[in-house]
Amino acid sequence: MVKGLNIFINNQEKVNRKYRLTVQLTDDDDKPTNKAIVITNPFTINFNINRSIFAEINGADIEILNLSYNTYRELFWDYYSIGRRTVILEAGYDEKNMSVIFIGDLWSCYTSREGTETVTRMHCLVGLKARNIQTDATLANVSRFEILKYAANDMALGIKIYSGEDTKLSRPVSISGNSYGILQKYSDQNAFIDNNEIKVLAPYDTFEGYVPVIDDNSGLLGVPEHEDAILTVRMIFEPRLVIGQIIEIKSQVAPMFNGQYKIYGIRHEGTISDAVSGKATTTLEMLIGSQVYGKFSIKSPQ
Repeated sequence: MVKGLNIFINNQEKVNRKYRLTVQLTDDDDKPTNKAIVITNPFTINFNINRSIFAEINGADIEILNLSYNTYRELFWDYYSIGRRTVILEAGYDEKNMSVIFIGDLWSCYTSREGTETVTRMHCLVGLKARNIQTDATLANVSRFEILKYAANDMALGIKIYSGEDTKLSRPVSISGNSYGILQKYSDQNAFIDNNEIKVLAPYDTFEGYVPVIDDNSGLLGVPEHEDAILTVRMIFEPRLVIGQIIEIKSQVAPMFNGQYKIYGIRHEGTISDAVSGKATTTLEMLIGSQVYGKFSIKSPQ
């Protein structure tokens, strides 16, 4: 077991939430430009973000209140829009040290009038277009990792490989079909897309780094819940957590679940606003078996 650290700020200090929403623009040929729309406090934002190793498609629903006409007109986006827009949402309790809690593609953006408020709604998805890409190639004198990187390049996504053995293939290999399917085949089903990046991480492998302790003082809410081999833990909004890292649970009410777990899913939801009060929470999903039987192996990108 790795030593846990009480690195979270006290839950009484978790006030004055800050965010920065960046929408990166592309040209008509789907190439990135230097232009971006950036929205931050004092505009009120509501968000519901779901990221999971288990999910086919991860996504986010974001609402921004009372943007100017010129801004929400430029943000407008629908299925027939040409190009691609990347949405990056950062958040935290300090403007200088915010964490990325979502990166994905803008799928739709509409604005409507609701009473006295103008509400701009954004629906974002992670890797949906990339999952439909096809790879067709015959490669010689390559390794398994080189095949993974080739498929990731076709999907126009970055890749970090933490798990698996890189072996040189003795014969030329023909890869033809869905790029994501090729990734799964040559990663032993250990590939997933999170925040527009492909990660290859086996069930009992984890990232190198600190192990934060989640207890009553750091924002643990309610009682950890165990259902269908999944342990669900709810806490005050904590944007620094990432999928694949290890955390330590210390619950006074349910000590039978205390231990270290690998994060398999994160859901952030709530409000960040300078004008109105609102709650913000983070919900974590872990495999209960990993705490009881697992021995985690710390990995660095290969």
